[in-house]
Amino acid sequence: MAQSAEVISHWHHSAETFNTSALEFYDAIKAELEAAKAPVRFSQIEWNEGGVLSAKRSYLRVEFNRFTFDICGAPFGTSYFFSWWLAKRPPDLAMLYGCTGLLALPLGLGIFIALFGALNGLLFFIVAAGAAAFGLRHLMQRGSTDIEDVILAIPLVGTLYERFFKPVTYFSVDSRIMFEEAVHGTVLKIVEGLLAAKGARALSPDETKAKGRDVLR
Repeated sequence: MAQSAEVISHWHHSAETFNTSALEFYDAIKAELEAAKAPVRFSQIEWNEGGVLSAKRSYLRVEFNRFTFDICGAPFGTSYFFSWWLAKRPPDLAMLYGCTGLLALPLGLGIFIALFGALNGLLFFIVAAGAAAFGLRHLMQRGSTDIEDVILAIPLVGTLYERFFKPVTYFSVDSRIMFEEAVHGTVLKIVEGLLAAKGARALSPDETKAKGRDVLR
């Protein structure tokens, strides 16, 4: 688990004297979400079991905007456990982007002033910045989060961007909740199907509930 990510919730279940294929588990989750046309992205990642020299575990990652589900299925002795972690990731390479932005903005302003004079250069710089922001916004609406990472990481600019272009709204919160419920419901459906197919005990109501962000404290 990357310590820089903000963990939102977690779920797990351990099935005794049970075994299955993690890849088939992941493929079934992907197929179910794709059939539901969920607006998510999939990838497979590896997390260390402990320190940097420890063995690695393969996880299925499901992404929506900046939220990520890391889903795992793995044996533990004669038992098998299923789990997922929902987290909000920070902008990638935030410090590098922030430093680059701090250098690029005054450099760009200086170039405009040198070319057009102080007043006109400032006005042209504001117009150019607005046009660039509009173009970047269009790209981000098409699903590009890399560009947004750059903007969010720039001091002051990132704060203003979040305030005016990425505020917390009813819709944004509802979308995150829908993402969590869709993936959690899909994981439960696949797990219960696997358990039933091998005659294992079904999940109790308490075992289907996720835990909040205090799970790591």
